[in-house]
Amino acid sequence: MTPPKNERVFEANASIVLVGCRGAGKRTLGFMGALHLRRRLVTEDHYFEKVTGLSRGEYISRQGKESFARQDIEVFKRMLDSNRTGCIIECGMSSLSSEAQEALREYSKTNPVVYIHREKEQIARYLDAADLQQLLTADEKHRECSNFEYYNLFDPSNQGTARTSGPASGINTPVNGQPVRPSKLLNTREDFTRFLDIVTGRGATKAWLESPFSVNSIPPEFRSYSYALRLRLSYLMDMDLEWEDFEARGDCVEFIIDHWPEDLMNTIARQMALIRRKLGVPIIYHVEENPRGERRRTEEEKNAMDADLLELGLRLGVDYISLDLQRDDAFVNQVLRHRGRSKIIGNFWYMGFGALPWQDERQLENYKRAQSLGCEVVRMVRFCTNDSPAHLLEDFKQRLQQTIPDPKPPLVAYDFSVLGVRTPLQSRILNPVKHPDMENERDHLATVSTYYHSFELLFRQFLLEPLQFYVLGSNVSYSLSPAMHTAAYDFSGMPHTFQDVTCSTLDRLNQICLSDSFGGACLTAPFKVAIMPHLKVKSHHATAIGAVNVLLPLRGKTSAILDHANSRNKAGTAKEFFGDNTDWSSILTCLRRAISPRNYVQPSKTTGLVIGAGGMARAAIYALIQLGCRNIFIYNRTVENAEKVARHFNEWAATQSIQGSRLSGGSPHEICRVLPSLSAPWPRIYQLPTMVISCVPAISADGNPPADFEMPLDWLRSPTGGVVVELAYEPLVTPLVAQMHAVRDHMSPSWVVVDGLEVVAEMAIEAFELMTGRMAPKRLMKEVCRKTWEMQQQQRQGGEITMSSY
Repeated sequence: MTPPKNERVFEANASIVLVGCRGAGKRTLGFMGALHLRRRLVTEDHYFEKVTGLSRGEYISRQGKESFARQDIEVFKRMLDSNRTGCIIECGMSSLSSEAQEALREYSKTNPVVYIHREKEQIARYLDAADLQQLLTADEKHRECSNFEYYNLFDPSNQGTARTSGPASGINTPVNGQPVRPSKLLNTREDFTRFLDIVTGRGATKAWLESPFSVNSIPPEFRSYSYALRLRLSYLMDMDLEWEDFEARGDCVEFIIDHWPEDLMNTIARQMALIRRKLGVPIIYHVEENPRGERRRTEEEKNAMDADLLELGLRLGVDYISLDLQRDDAFVNQVLRHRGRSKIIGNFWYMGFGALPWQDERQLENYKRAQSLGCEVVRMVRFCTNDSPAHLLEDFKQRLQQTIPDPKPPLVAYDFSVLGVRTPLQSRILNPVKHPDMENERDHLATVSTYYHSFELLFRQFLLEPLQFYVLGSNVSYSLSPAMHTAAYDFSGMPHTFQDVTCSTLDRLNQICLSDSFGGACLTAPFKVAIMPHLKVKSHHATAIGAVNVLLPLRGKTSAILDHANSRNKAGTAKEFFGDNTDWSSILTCLRRAISPRNYVQPSKTTGLVIGAGGMARAAIYALIQLGCRNIFIYNRTVENAEKVARHFNEWAATQSIQGSRLSGGSPHEICRVLPSLSAPWPRIYQLPTMVISCVPAISADGNPPADFEMPLDWLRSPTGGVVVELAYEPLVTPLVAQMHAVRDHMSPSWVVVDGLEVVAEMAIEAFELMTGRMAPKRLMKEVCRKTWEMQQQQRQGGEITMSSY
């Protein structure tokens, strides 16, 4: 059977249109999307004025309403037609007219048209109460003329109050009594750009290129083991747990539509937005045929409603759509035609007595049918009593492996009974699990299964093995990493150990890494650069930076990176090692969270400043480059070292064909420049820096006095403020942090300060995920980071702690 043509995949550069009610946030999202995708932003108001030479109000006053209505729709159609590629198009209220909606329906055959909507309470802030309900009713017509939708969930980071933010804890707390004001719309920007990556198909490829060992780069169906946290709509409507409690409880979420509340479509869209924002994992969207508490439906009613609900999931850009292949062909083909970039999980579920046995030939035919329809995953589940010994399923898998040629879609198959899923779990991937504190009657399929106990069992069965992890370097005795990693192991059910070992020679490093139980290491000085010539396999990022800070053993049976990635958590001889650099990505994460939309990077204008010229400064420069900054200045007390670093990145930019801004008329690939001294005035042809990263240790590792660095005030006069990232955390309030608090309070309140604990926590989180291949319990690790640091301060008793990069 040949699958029908996919009608929801468009050219990579096809313009994206945003429609929706006033107050839905289209203009802000359009601005974010244009910056993220490096596209032009076209707004309807500006385009009307560009074409007619008059604003809308001026046109109405001069030409009258009837003439305006005719002109408005013509301009609207022209706007769409003349901007078919390379744009984000923000539509105004014209999209409420029937003619405009007809034009949008036609346009959606070749381009993504995204319906933007949000909570009624938020829209009410922008509208008169008398007009609200009428406008909201009209707004829902946008569903009929669009092919995607995005629920613009309220973002509390946009509140106007001067809130405080605890960078390392992930919750709002003061840092040493000093407020740290977060940037606006941090969550919205992350959510919407991730949505755009799904719509355009950039997401998976981008994650793989960034790091093949990242948990985001390997889809759950291709991991060595993966778990799907089942969350029912009926439960989410009346949760007895907090969203934070679900973090890292599964590799993905299976969102089950089992309930029909009022305002069903908007309710589902909002819950989807909450899962994305709070948990940040792939989503499997599953519609139950017979919702709880609903009347039994005719076959025609059931097909119509289920088709509408599955269509909604596809419009929301879910990662996976769960499709019952036992439904009629017309129903199945309708979903396949609209699948877009969502992956199809083809289901064969036998839920009652007399379920089709594994040894029946029809099971093999079911799998072949799913394969022929282009399903990315096949899921086969059957209810059993005592009629199906566990070996029957294993026999079926063997028969399938031997009779069906590759490539084959991954198989998820298991038995369940009234007691829950059979344990030990029969499937290797996408096993259903629940939160340990959820009531059992919520979902019988996951009654006995939790992520912790399922993963822990793999170690008790010796399918996975306890390993030893390290932070290695000459000054690591006060590293915060052991406490953070150990807490994450305990949370995840992994009996690994993590310890700091002081060493300074490659021979000692080699001795540790050649152990069969070596799992990986975080590297600090003097190894970051020294180990580079000894590694045959390095990430693209580590090569570009010229330094490694995470070392992983390669134990795959083949040379394929995926094989090596799926050999994590297994002991054995490692003949080769993989080097990666997460210093830059941790800095990048902190910058992205803190920078305001007003200061979002514009390659030809935005300026960044890096203080220092060591290994961390190299990572900081690379983070700025990856963010899109092409005007980077370096200040270092030893000018020669700064010039060496600048030369390294300018030469690298030439090899990558990265263009500089050329404001000074120099080399086309010159992106880094050196400031000779603190007394030098800021170069006039460049904007003042809006991103400053200090890579100078507050306490010197060699016993010399620390670098008592403060910025010249003239360098801090950016009219829009900016972000200062301080990498040192001993003391937490360095001279630069203290200076920025004063600048923010007395000169420019728009500056955001990110302290060293936030960065070091991000480093540990990324290292944990690289080393284990598991989702990190980020909130827990950040809390442990701060508590461990506070405990160390209490234990110092006047002694000095040498700062570690970890």
